[in-house]
Amino acid sequence: MYHRLLKIYIATHDPQLEMILQGVEPEERFSHQFLCSHNVDEIDFSDYSVIILDFDTAAPKSLDRIKTIKNDKVAVIGCFTRNSFPVLAEHYHLFDQVWIKPFADDKLQSSFAGILRRFKEREEVILGQKYLDTLIDSLPELIWYKDARGAHLKVNDSFCRTVNKTKAQVEGRGHYYIWDIEPDEYTQGEFICLDSEEIVLNKKETCLFDETVKCGDELRKFKTYKSPIFDIDGEVIGTVGFAHDVTDLQNLLIELNILIEGLPFAVMVTDKDRNITSVNQKFIDIFVLDRTEFIGKKVDFLIDESKSYTRSKRWLIEREADGTLLISKNKVLKIHDEKLLDVFDVLAGHVYLFIDVTLEHQYKNKLLIDANTDHLTKLNNRRSLQDFMRKTPCQPGTALLLADLDNFKEVNDRHGHDEGDRVLIAFSNLLLQLFSADNLFRLGGDEFAIMLTEIDGEDRPKDSAEHLLAGFAAKVARKFPHTNISVSIGGAIDAGVGDFGELFKKADMALYDSKKAGKSAYTLWGKQPVIWSGK
Repeated sequence: MYHRLLKIYIATHDPQLEMILQGVEPEERFSHQFLCSHNVDEIDFSDYSVIILDFDTAAPKSLDRIKTIKNDKVAVIGCFTRNSFPVLAEHYHLFDQVWIKPFADDKLQSSFAGILRRFKEREEVILGQKYLDTLIDSLPELIWYKDARGAHLKVNDSFCRTVNKTKAQVEGRGHYYIWDIEPDEYTQGEFICLDSEEIVLNKKETCLFDETVKCGDELRKFKTYKSPIFDIDGEVIGTVGFAHDVTDLQNLLIELNILIEGLPFAVMVTDKDRNITSVNQKFIDIFVLDRTEFIGKKVDFLIDESKSYTRSKRWLIEREADGTLLISKNKVLKIHDEKLLDVFDVLAGHVYLFIDVTLEHQYKNKLLIDANTDHLTKLNNRRSLQDFMRKTPCQPGTALLLADLDNFKEVNDRHGHDEGDRVLIAFSNLLLQLFSADNLFRLGGDEFAIMLTEIDGEDRPKDSAEHLLAGFAAKVARKFPHTNISVSIGGAIDAGVGDFGELFKKADMALYDSKKAGKSAYTLWGKQPVIWSGK
């Protein structure tokens, strides 16, 4: 990633010194270049990282120039004999290494390799520091390093912008000064993060905190991660902190909560896995649960084991092709599931809206009832029977009775249609007294159908027909003595073919036989090809 050229100047008359040093391999990512010359006065020392002065060649006065450029970026080595020791004694503080002549090749190379290694280590430290500074300064979060006493050792640019101070002003200072805490606030412990620092130092592990900090004239909320820093012996020597400002996010959540609380219907918000994250008060009123019971739990938590009711049993759950309904005694809610997508159109959550559709549901049911109910008798109509036969399998143990009013046309012709309607209503009331309303159908005019299910043998259809004949004589014919009204019945029992069409055909044939036999009679087709008839 980087490469450094070390320029090395050797002030000597002795070519052996350069030859010895050339035998030392440069460090990784480093190379070196030698200049060996005894003309010291012509050399610009500032061009060189390593300066080697052989005081058999270099005059002591050259050290005056060395003093002006000496720093931690320049290594100065002095080569001495016994005669030049006074120079060493006077200027020893300028030298990074001292080499005594005559030279031992291996010791000289080892010392020179140490100098090169020192340059390498220094370079790595500087680059590491630059890497760290570049990284933390590029992040929008606040980052800081503290010693164990709470003094800030390093902070990033975001930290400085937040506290409105420079790094020079911050580094080495404590929380009280940096955050401009008032004395009374400090005394009361407000907006102080020292407690969390102590927790991290004692636990010796990374901890997460929610902290409120005063920034100028405003308060900010932070999600703060703090970790201990250990020395090479494993002792805690400080902490590093990473703070994410969530003030705007929390304000947004507050605004969202205000919004959903102001909506005229119940609202539930979940994450992408359908874990409940937020609801409004209207939602709580619907499900009659405490908020702490379901926040963080799956949506299915609100449904009982049967999957048909809510846990409170107040709402029946009805699923339709276009959505799910919650139905109570006097209200119907429709659940709208709206997906929440992030900026990449990836699913991030769901918003469930519980819309009051009571009036629409009632109107829809009324339309269905009107479409499937006979207006005069309030019984199911022919269309309802057709829907029933289309949607319901014809099970073994099913019987069909067809009832037709005898001489009904004569009632209409002689006494008018109003009187005929009263006869139809009276007969319908009799049917409702004897049979379940769900199994009664007016097929049109004076013809009716009665569906019997789960019968065992022929007794029940036979008894039903007889009760109907007896009831008609007692409650309908007697009510209209001025007419010659009666009822004929034809019935059929499923023979195991499971076909409503065949059942209807046989019942119709049986009704014809009853009419042919003299009316006010019943005829039944059983499981065997035998006909029962009676009056």
